[in-house]
Amino acid sequence: MSRRPQLLWSVVPDGRAQGSWNRITSAVTGVGPGTILYAVLQDAAGAPLADNLYLGTPDRNAEILCFVPRETAQVRLYAVGPAAVAVRAAAPAFRPFSRLRSALRLLRQAPPAALAGLTRAAGWRPRPLLRELRLLLAATFRAAYSEPRGYDSWVAMFDTWGPDDLPAAGPGTIGYLVLARQAGTPALQATLDSIARQHCGAPHAVALAADGAGVAEAVAALGTGYVGVLQAGEVLPDHATLLAGAQLRRLGEPGIAIADEDDLDPDGRRQAPRFKPVPGHVTMLSGILSRGLWLVRRELLQGHAALSPDRVGWAEALRLGLWLDRYRAGQGGGDARIPFILTHRRPDAEAAPAAVLAELVGQHLARGGPGIVPRPTWPIGFALRDGAAPGGKVTAIVPSTLRAPHSLACIRAVLQGTDYPLLEVEVAVMQPGPLDAVQKAAAASLAGFANAAVATLAAPRFNFSTVNNHVAARTRGEFILLLNDDVSPIRPDWLRWMVAFMDDPKVGAVGARLLYPAGSVQHGGVIMGLSGLCDHAHRFLPGDQPGYMDRAVLAQEMSVVTGACLLVRRTLFERVGGLDEGYPSAFNDVDFALRIGETGHSVVYAAQAELHHHELQTYGSHYAGERSAFQEAEVQRMRRRWAAVTAADPFHNPNLGLVAGREWQPAFPPRVGDEPG
Repeated sequence: MSRRPQLLWSVVPDGRAQGSWNRITSAVTGVGPGTILYAVLQDAAGAPLADNLYLGTPDRNAEILCFVPRETAQVRLYAVGPAAVAVRAAAPAFRPFSRLRSALRLLRQAPPAALAGLTRAAGWRPRPLLRELRLLLAATFRAAYSEPRGYDSWVAMFDTWGPDDLPAAGPGTIGYLVLARQAGTPALQATLDSIARQHCGAPHAVALAADGAGVAEAVAALGTGYVGVLQAGEVLPDHATLLAGAQLRRLGEPGIAIADEDDLDPDGRRQAPRFKPVPGHVTMLSGILSRGLWLVRRELLQGHAALSPDRVGWAEALRLGLWLDRYRAGQGGGDARIPFILTHRRPDAEAAPAAVLAELVGQHLARGGPGIVPRPTWPIGFALRDGAAPGGKVTAIVPSTLRAPHSLACIRAVLQGTDYPLLEVEVAVMQPGPLDAVQKAAAASLAGFANAAVATLAAPRFNFSTVNNHVAARTRGEFILLLNDDVSPIRPDWLRWMVAFMDDPKVGAVGARLLYPAGSVQHGGVIMGLSGLCDHAHRFLPGDQPGYMDRAVLAQEMSVVTGACLLVRRTLFERVGGLDEGYPSAFNDVDFALRIGETGHSVVYAAQAELHHHELQTYGSHYAGERSAFQEAEVQRMRRRWAAVTAADPFHNPNLGLVAGREWQPAFPPRVGDEPG
């Protein structure tokens, strides 16, 4: 079994193939059950130009009908699955197809009912019908080459291990500490049995809360370099110790490594995988990373405050307390994630009460950090700290045309519907000439607010980055808020939530949760690599749903948050040189957030700060009209500058997909090996 795809061929398409539809065929042999083939179109930098094209399990011939963009430098065919190493494929043949012929071939795959419904909806009006036809063709194309679905299929292909699949046994560096409330339970016995089945063997110790057992003594008795911390009811797959040892060596032997996990249903069937991000402070506060196998250097556990008696018996409390204590001491920077499922959680697994974890987090936050207090829920919820003084003056910069009716309404809603007392709003209009009558009326309407001002910047064309840099340079707020003019508050405390996370000096920027007016998610953070380069997480998720691992509603670290509502420290804004004016409309916020991350500060998605986003209602598409000629150059510039994080966003597990709308589904194949830990 190989998690890594096997390259069958890689070819450079000739000039006839580029910029046109093609039928690509290749004779294949050795494709067995559970093995699939997929094709990738890449540019000169090796970046994918579209989603993977999955061909399933062809018996003799692989066939792909697709459009090959002019910038395609390589077309590659891969096999992945349990027997992928046995697959062979002949050199491909490219046969150009006309657009009409390709469309008809793809349309044959659409069910008749869909076509009949399309005709009725269009009412035979030519323009709507053609537009809907294009949408249907795109959907049919995606469906024809869509990735496999389902966790069972993923487990069979990428997480079923035989003796030949595992790394060689290294020195016995891992022992296990099992925490349990009492002896003799089925959950505890299942955990101990799973340790006994490890391929390379591993010592263990049990700490029973009922006996008041000393955890420190148990850890010392293990005598291994690493201690795997388990709760009764968390069971190891047979290969866990071998695989964990190899991963610890790959990661440079970090202080703490956190592994992925899943659940077992009452019949023992695996379900609900939790593919985790690289650990971060804000994410850790919610508790969602505290379950599953943690591998901890033994010296970190011995004599540590996390072993205090009130935490004995709860692995989540021991793990969480240890990590938070190290964070306060400035020692958590080298901790890592192991992107493999190394524990299965039984239905009877013991779980720390939410009140225990909330108290632990509350004690931690009382010593410094975000201005929030925990609530005893699972995952841990938060409220704003009562009586906290404002964290500093916020200068909101709102680039606007001041022509669209909704823009004035949104700006007024921010001014009237925000309860943060130290907010000033700077509206900036960038255009060649003076304000027209409509704009003057809007500016006059805003003049009635003591904390609002309108300024004009003479320029031949709009540049979002220049506007923000110009206004930032002439204002003095401690924080700068990048804010679109099509955003309006849902709750008045939205800005207080954002500023509260700035109470931690290690936080550099904070983004908000944005909802479409109908209530679904527009922005829940940005994932690098999603949709080929970057895209919003959780887009179109119903606003009342928590999302994968509750990540749509929990504050957490992300690589990027949208500039539609982004709070940043002025000192950091100036340190990184503001927004890059070479990105006048698109990618400026992505590039800006990534540069903030390079300084060592974190970028936080504050899900508690909720606003509505009437997306693109002022300026329309970033690449409409004359801007269309710049799209490809700016995309390629982003790919070159941020290739590493685009290939492996640390806050998006390599076992999760990169197709928009399916970013929280298992990836086929996983990208393990590309990620930084």
